This record gives sequence, structure tokens and C-alpha cells, in this order.
Amino acid sequence: MRLIIRRRSFALLPLLLALLAHADFVHAEKTRFDLTQLKVPPGFHISVFAEVEGPRMMVFTPGGVLLVSESGEGKVVALPDSKHTGKAERTVAVRDGLNEPHGLAFYEGKLYIAENDKVRRYDWDEANLRASNPKALTDLPTGGGHSTRSIVFHSGKMYVSAGSSCNVCVEKDLRRATVMEFNPDGTGQKIFAKGLRNAVGLAVNPKTDTVWATVNGRDWLGDDLPPEVIVDLGKDGGDFGWPYCYGDRVPDSNFTKAGDDRCQNVIEPKVQMQAHSAPLGLAFYEGSEFPAEYRNNIFVAFHGSWNRSIPTGYKVVRVKLDDKGQPQGGAEDFITGWLAPGEKQKGRWMGRPVGIVFGGDGVMYLSDDAGGVIYRVTWGK
Repeated sequence: MRLIIRRRSFALLPLLLALLAHADFVHAEKTRFDLTQLKVPPGFHISVFAEVEGPRMMVFTPGGVLLVSESGEGKVVALPDSKHTGKAERTVAVRDGLNEPHGLAFYEGKLYIAENDKVRRYDWDEANLRASNPKALTDLPTGGGHSTRSIVFHSGKMYVSAGSSCNVCVEKDLRRATVMEFNPDGTGQKIFAKGLRNAVGLAVNPKTDTVWATVNGRDWLGDDLPPEVIVDLGKDGGDFGWPYCYGDRVPDSNFTKAGDDRCQNVIEPKVQMQAHSAPLGLAFYEGSEFPAEYRNNIFVAFHGSWNRSIPTGYKVVRVKLDDKGQPQGGAEDFITGWLAPGEKQKGRWMGRPVGIVFGGDGVMYLSDDAGGVIYRVTWGK
């Protein structure tokens, strides 16, 4: 069947593409959960820490308890493991009735929750694992497109990402497809970095002392374009190119003309990865639990493709860094197996990795929103 779109129907194109994408995605199959299907490097062990409905991003409280956002459920929960058994002893409701809560952070003893349309700050009660006295700090762009909002603090500033309202377009709201900077009380808002179609994972690189981000590239350029990227937002932020450029400053012919040199002036990515992998959470490993070759690495959760003829992603990868915090080579597999063995066409998967955090003991915790699981990854001969 040939799809004909006339000029007057061009405005409907994003909706049509979204409907086609959804039709593709719903034909994917979730397979039965089987922990033994997950493969980790020799010496590593992966176990189930907790079962949580649609877990997304995570953070540890000042007292060392893991908090998890449940965006679809509109709540944040705590998963205490007071006896250090490697399994959460219970699930405690921290806060509910939220609007797609996603990013979580602590700053000066307060809990910050980034919802779809706002950031709120709470008093934190470690003894009872409760957040109280909400204070709305800032409104965020909402409606349409990418709905997750991530948050990180660095050098006394609050950074919040807001993805684009579309697959690829020129945004009317200049706060979309950016990482914004605020004072911790929500004042002083400015666009710190722009041209980031959907920056989901935000983390501070301890070597460069800057915020880095995973960025999901645009769709409908084929199976292998554009590459997914990791970027360094730098000391002063800047322009990373979207929608005019993708990958390593490659002009998008839908938005640039021959001779347009704007892409030469945007900031290049630090790492390029397989298109449509959907990189979400990222974390820099600073612990000592893992062997030396895994220290000073970036770990990234690939949520997995939905619009690729042969599925990709559905795994956790790592990128080695040098002693200055700069990447040495590309992404290498760390945990695989969520995609069904031998899967080539239908898109059968057991789970979809989202967030990564490391505990004070150097252990990795990994969320899986499709499997409804928090994993715990340890090292031991």
C-alpha cells in the first residue's frame, strides 16, 4: 500500500507516524520472566532485588535506602534492605498522586521529584521513609511527545531535562529538547543545553566535573541512522544540533539546505552507539566492588528498539574511560538476554532496562519497567 500525504496534510504527519509506531510496538511480545536468560561477564552475578510496577529512575536516600519512581503509577516507593540481605524487605509508599514522576534527587537533605509538568521539593523523613511538605519549584513544558523529566544536581545548580514534543520539528516552546539549569529553589531558570532531542539519563562525570547525558536520536531514517549518543554538556552548555543535525554534526536534509554550515558549529557527541537502542539511564562507576577494568566506566541502559526491522538494544552496555574521563572506544555489552534468543523480527522481549544506580558498597541496581523488576548486580569469584 502506498501512503500519499498531500501538502495540506503535512501537519498530520507526526500523528500518523506515531500511530504507525504504536501499531508496530503492540505486536511485540513480552516473554516469560526467566532470570537465567540474563548473561553477565564471568565473575558477576545478577539477582532480583525487588518487584516494582513499572520502575524507572532510582536514587539512594541519605541513609542508604533505594527510592524508585513509578511513572505510570504516579508514585515513588522506597525499598529498604536494612539487614543487607540483597533483597528488599518491603515496599514503602513515599509519595503518590504524582504526575508521571521520573527523575529523583537529593540535595541538602531534601528530596526532589521531577514530574511531567513540574519539580517539587520535599522534606525527607529517613526514619519513616516519607516525603512531606511539598513545595512546587518550577513549571516544566508538558503535553505531547516525550514526557519524562530527569534531574541532577551539580555545583550548586539543578539541571532538568525535557524531551521534544515530536519526532523531529522546530519547537515553539524553547524549553523542549533541552537541559535547563535552575538554582536549587527553582529560580534563575535558563536553557543550559539545547538541541538534545530527548536527554533521559543525566549524571556527573567525576573526572571532567561536568554533566553528561544519553540522547535518543530521531526516527524514520532507517535501521542504522541516526546513532544514539552520549554527550558532555560541558561547563557552559551549548547547542547540540537537533533538529538540524544528528550524530557527529551530520546535517538533517529535512531541516537544512545545501551550503548550510550550522552543523559545523554545534557540539559533537562523546560516544556514538547503535541507532534505535534507546539509551536511558547512565551512571559512572566510582566504586571498588567491580574489578579494575570495570572501574571508571560509564554504564548505560538500552531500553530497546520499537521501529527497527531487526530489534536492537534491550541490554546494558559500558564505555571505558581514560584517566581524564574521556571515552576509550565505543559501547561494549555488559548485560544481555532481555531480547528473546535468536530474535530477528517480531520483537519478543523479557524486559526493558531503564535506570542504573550504584550503592555505597559499589553494587549496581538496575530497573526494568517492562519486567517490573529491580536487579542487583554484584561481583564475586
